[in-house]
Amino acid sequence: MEWPLVSIVIPAYNRPHTLQIAIDSVLEQTYPNIEIIICDDSTNNGVQEMLNPYLHSFPQIKYYKNGRNLFLENWHKCFDLASGEYINYLMDDDVFHKEKIEKMIYFFNEFENITLVTSYRQTINESGEFLPPIHATTRLYQETRILDGKMLANVALTRCQNVIGEPTTVLFKKRDIIERFGVYKGKQYSLINDLAAWLSLLSKGKAVYISEALSYFRLHPNQNNNTLGLNAFSEWLDIMIASREDGFLDTNELYKTALHSYRERIKGYPQFVEDIKRIEKLLKTLD
Repeated sequence: MEWPLVSIVIPAYNRPHTLQIAIDSVLEQTYPNIEIIICDDSTNNGVQEMLNPYLHSFPQIKYYKNGRNLFLENWHKCFDLASGEYINYLMDDDVFHKEKIEKMIYFFNEFENITLVTSYRQTINESGEFLPPIHATTRLYQETRILDGKMLANVALTRCQNVIGEPTTVLFKKRDIIERFGVYKGKQYSLINDLAAWLSLLSKGKAVYISEALSYFRLHPNQNNNTLGLNAFSEWLDIMIASREDGFLDTNELYKTALHSYRERIKGYPQFVEDIKRIEKLLKTLD
């Protein structure tokens, strides 16, 4: 079996305790050829101080402290600094299963035209204890499957949920991301940048869904998703419309299902009145 270099890229921000747990989960990987790229967007030196002992002991860890807050540009900086053939983002509050990378690389080595490998992800709380799945993290299949990329994308789009996975969940080839991470059809998505990247990848080939939990998605009060709240839905309509250019939602019925799902998610919230109007116009064109 080949062991191509895999870059684990971590956009860090003010969470040294959970970041340490995340880094330990990478260092414990059974896969032997990994580098860790950490780009620190923190407003203090907590992450840097925690990392100092690691930097002396583990040459595969490369650390960069940003002079100013880069936000999405920090994601791009991580990507650009990665030397690996493969990339896996790791959020600084999530955790890898120790066999994650080895089990995912297997599919790239053994099968053709794979552009994305994902898995079931186990939700955990602040203390690392298992939580029941939320809607988006419910196990999609009881067995591991190789899927048509467009089929998997359509599952996410018609449900208006990122069932494919957070950035921590997915392994992909660096060369397959032609635009910036989170750019889809020329638009940079900020609130669903992971889904935008997955659609770009799924338009090019097949996906693998591994049914066992190979990453752990931490739910806690201070995570970005909670801070963004309903605003996270504001980009879904644009990405649904744009996705049809790549052959996603390729029948009127699938497109209608996606539009109805989005409408149900935003119904009753005054900030989405214009989106409701757009949906009604789009549905009329499909009748």
